[in-house]
Amino acid sequence: MPETEFAQHFCQNADGSWTCMSPATLNGPNGRVQVTVGSRFYPGTTFMGFDVARWLEQQLGARAQRCG
Repeated sequence: MPETEFAQHFCQNADGSWTCMSPATLNGPNGRVQVTVGSRFYPGTTFMGFDVARWLEQQLGARAQRCG
């Protein structure tokens, strides 16, 4: 899955964290990253050696969909 498509599976919460809205897979820097619905990522934390929240912020910035 291309990076831009992967990012579209997430919404940003008011506290700056990100929630996965639908299953997503990305070939990350340390291998394949698979994320399940409802997974939440906080800035500064890593998942499989990858800071998903920071990466999403860099990819989407102000264009990020806000979680309800």
